Amino acid sequence: MELSYTSFYIEANIVCIIIFLMMFMREMGSVGRQAKQMVFVNITICHMLYFLSDTAWVLVLADVIPKSFFTAASVNILNAILLSAMTSFWFVYVELSQGEKYILVLKHRMYVLTLAMLETVVILVLFIFFPNVVIDKDFNMTTAYYVVFISIPAVYIIVSSVRAFIRAFRKENYAVRTQYLASGIYPVMLTIAGITQVAWLKAPVFCFGSTIMMLYVYIISLNDQVSIDELTRLNNRTQLKKYIVGETSRTNADKAVYYILMIDLNKFKQINDQHGHVEGDRALIRAADALKLACSENPVKTFIARYGGDEFIIVAKTDNEEKIKELCAEIKNTLRRLNEESGAPYELMACIGYAHYSGDIKNFQEALGSADEALYEEKARLVSSR
Repeated sequence: MELSYTSFYIEANIVCIIIFLMMFMREMGSVGRQAKQMVFVNITICHMLYFLSDTAWVLVLADVIPKSFFTAASVNILNAILLSAMTSFWFVYVELSQGEKYILVLKHRMYVLTLAMLETVVILVLFIFFPNVVIDKDFNMTTAYYVVFISIPAVYIIVSSVRAFIRAFRKENYAVRTQYLASGIYPVMLTIAGITQVAWLKAPVFCFGSTIMMLYVYIISLNDQVSIDELTRLNNRTQLKKYIVGETSRTNADKAVYYILMIDLNKFKQINDQHGHVEGDRALIRAADALKLACSENPVKTFIARYGGDEFIIVAKTDNEEKIKELCAEIKNTLRRLNEESGAPYELMACIGYAHYSGDIKNFQEALGSADEALYEEKARLVSSR
């Protein structure tokens, strides 16, 4: 291997390590890190270590480091372990990011990582007891090594991508579709970059490809932190404002008509006082799930946001008031059903007020006020009927 190429390869790895180090430092400096952030930190560490190990292998190939069984074996064992760890942590990160409840349990995360740990054992056994299977007389890796090297990472990559793509195209997940698509595309691009580099080792394709895609995922993740409500995974008020401004420009062209729905949970304060704030959070999540399910089963195009506390807003794109009434009924029925299925020791019901919105941003606050007024009229009727 030419020395000039070796220098370029090392420089590229150093640049990529610096970029991952910047992401690592930012996450380590954040307050109140969640489980998925800690897993993301692990992913960045795996990438940095992999780039260092990959640099060492390039130095071995360039004869800067003497090529021997020890150097070839140690570097390639480390590469296999790190790639397996990288892809398994990625799978866990995707599951956590996309709200899978089972992965919140530490024991279940350990089950998921079992395949990666198994590959580590297999690699070590092969190099210690059956070295001829994985390394030839010239200290190059055999086909058997590469089969083991990519087998388990491929499982994590395929499963995480498929699950992310399936979630991305569920109607109720449109608010976070970009994040889901990015999560699905990243391991695919990682695989393409890795195969390209193995087949054509004339550029650090894996280094550049994984760094660019991870930056893309990270930027989308940061954007979601400021636009998606962390608890309910619905759009927040900031994203609502962006949506209204964006729709205003389109409305001028297609003359669309909207309805604004204001949803408020009944006796939510009582749930918090009697059952605690943790149970109150579960009630909010259940309400958000009901909104997403009801809207996904309704033909009307909708935008859902958490407005604050136990208040939610839906912007429905239709001029048919009967469809809005059907949507309101579906939301209430879905909320009641989900709450009964959860076995919650309390009733969870909602009042809904709606108002016509012309699509002119100047009239949005007026429409919001009208929907709010209709909401409290329904609350008043509910109280008087008891």
